Amino acid sequence: MKIGFFSDIHSNLEALEACFADFRKEKLRKLFFLGDIIGYGPDPNKCIALVHKKADAILLGNHDAAAVGLLSTDFFNTYAQASMDYTTQVLTPENLNRLKMSPLEATYDIFKMVHACPEEPASWGYILDLEDAEENFKFFEQQVCVIGHSHRPIIIKKFRANRCEAVPHDFARIDEDYRYLVNIGSVGQPRDNDPRSSYMIFDTETRIVSIKRVEYDYQKTQMKMKKAKLPQFLVDRIAVGR
Repeated sequence: MKIGFFSDIHSNLEALEACFADFRKEKLRKLFFLGDIIGYGPDPNKCIALVHKKADAILLGNHDAAAVGLLSTDFFNTYAQASMDYTTQVLTPENLNRLKMSPLEATYDIFKMVHACPEEPASWGYILDLEDAEENFKFFEQQVCVIGHSHRPIIIKKFRANRCEAVPHDFARIDEDYRYLVNIGSVGQPRDNDPRSSYMIFDTETRIVSIKRVEYDYQKTQMKMKKAKLPQFLVDRIAVGR
């Protein structure tokens, strides 16, 4: 059986639809979403509806939390604030309620799932380097912790009491002697200089986790963003993935 994990759609319907087409191609049996359906992009309502129709579990992200009043936008940059203003204007009451119902974390089998970091999920801290990762290994008991938030995919492994290290590939076999922290990247706002959508597959038979990249029509998304009068910086960045 193959299981899919995806995160950080950020109201990018074209990217989400391309990923769902790939989910079908890969014949994924379960789908787990790690937060931030909304923010930045032009299609929050359609993205929320699609995720709630398909996903087996849906976590809360920081942009989701801000939209429902659970997080102040004072620390958001001006582009994120502008997109949040747009988002809150167009969100339907039904979809606001859906966001409010999303938990901060979940577990399934060998996996711990959280949007930002296991240490303090509601603090929305970032895991940006191996030092951050090393500290966060203390805060989950499962063999694998799966996160999003930074929009930069990476697989990190830790052998017992040794220091953690980055896996130099976009895949890894889950070894019983290791624990893992995997950032699965972003569906709708990649930030690793690759504009393609990113998500993770786990094959229960081979025990391999892999980061999958998916091309989508970002120019169509850009046209919608311009029509919605979202900041030009946000329009430009999805074409370059940073």
